[in-house]
Amino acid sequence: MNTLSNKKENEHLDPVCGMVASSEIPESKYQGKDYYFCSEHCKEQFDANPEEFNG
Repeated sequence: MNTLSNKKENEHLDPVCGMVASSEIPESKYQGKDYYFCSEHCKEQFDANPEEFNG
């Protein structure tokens, strides 16, 4: 099980689905912050409405 405390340095949580995403996969920038995604589908959902995924 991957948690925030044991994930690798190049891994990030996908803000859309919560899965672990690698920094080697496409990213988006929003309000000066980098966001990483597990798939192009999640990236497209985020790009369409980033406010929905920023808490």
